[in-house]
Amino acid sequence: MTPIAIVALVLALTLVWGGLVASAIALRLRPELAEYPPGGDDQPGEELE
Repeated sequence: MTPIAIVALVLALTLVWGGLVASAIALRLRPELAEYPPGGDDQPGEELE
């Protein structure tokens, strides 16, 4: 492999695995929303099919 290909591989792996680690940390810090925004509550019988 050429040095340019190795650098591109390392950058791509860093981006993908870094995003995975960052999202896992974010989910650990805030696993759920404290409250949901208003609206979006379906009345019984209004479900989409």
